[in-house]
Amino acid sequence: MDMQFQLPKLRYWFEEYVDQFSSDDPIFKENVRLKVEHTHGVCETIRDIGRSLHCSAEDLCLVEAAGLLHDIGRFEQFRQYRTFADCRSENHAMLGVKVIQATRVLGGLEPAAADMIVRLVGYHNRATLPADEDERCLFFLKLLRDADKVDIWRVVTEYYQRAGNHRNKTVELDLPDTQGISAPVYEALMSGKLVQMADLKTLDDFKLLQIGWIYDVYFPRTFQIVRERRYLQKIRDSLPLKCPRITEAYERACAHLGRKSSGKDSA
Repeated sequence: MDMQFQLPKLRYWFEEYVDQFSSDDPIFKENVRLKVEHTHGVCETIRDIGRSLHCSAEDLCLVEAAGLLHDIGRFEQFRQYRTFADCRSENHAMLGVKVIQATRVLGGLEPAAADMIVRLVGYHNRATLPADEDERCLFFLKLLRDADKVDIWRVVTEYYQRAGNHRNKTVELDLPDTQGISAPVYEALMSGKLVQMADLKTLDDFKLLQIGWIYDVYFPRTFQIVRERRYLQKIRDSLPLKCPRITEAYERACAHLGRKSSGKDSA
């Protein structure tokens, strides 16, 4: 019952830790709030997907603890670099591991549970799953990564729908808002592969990368959430309507979502 006892303490620690990043700077304040709300959203989604998988209460608490800490490095990242772009600062997952170790926030946990959480935080933003991990770690990691993507979809679709004249360049990774789709982005999506961050040239490319995340989620409940909340369609609505390549890439992603949602494709 260790994790069920410790999780409320971790939630309290998280709120206390985030408080030190308070600021009168409206941009700083907005981006800290964004990450706090995202963290809460990831934890809620972990519980949702985890229950659909009949996870035990103890396992749900463990992976929720990882969700609570998965982006803990983002706050220090933004304070130091004023960006959430790892390529222009440092790997936020590894920065998060440093924060966890420096603060000893997991000191009250059993060593095996603490080690698992640190591994999950360190792995959560990798392009691919680690090849040398055990089945239990990989299961938790897939659950964390699915929940992370689901809530990022929430964040970006809400942002695209209301952005208007209030733009947040941090959310947009400071990419230029010029129309079109870069060739490597199109090729990756039409092959059912993830778009690489290094291939992003425009904000449209970044939006298409987000559509392409549908090729990197795992659980039936995840696909169900994406379909019910129309995340792919909402991103598509923020893209140029008369670009055939964007339409092709979007329709291919929707077809994949349809197969996964219907259970016709279990591969």
